[in-house]
Amino acid sequence: MAHSPVRTVVLARSLAEFHAWCRQTRTSPRDRSVLYASGPHALGGLDGVEIVRHGMWRDRLDEAAYTQAVASLEARQSPQAGATFSSSDSPYAARN
Repeated sequence: MAHSPVRTVVLARSLAEFHAWCRQTRTSPRDRSVLYASGPHALGGLDGVEIVRHGMWRDRLDEAAYTQAVASLEARQSPQAGATFSSSDSPYAARN
């Protein structure tokens, strides 16, 4: 069975903040093109995605491993794949 590729990975401090991002951007949290990166494990194996940093995304108990997993994901991204990164200190950063 083929799965749709993840297009947008949202880095957020918590599931509640991910849901706040979804409300702000009018995106359904059940949208298959959006993935909440719940931890470092969720970032393994991804490639060619848009990374959205939301609010205080680094303020987590697993901050060191999470930040390292994000750096690894960014290093794997290929410019030819159209990968983009966005970041905002605002808790309501809009999706590109």
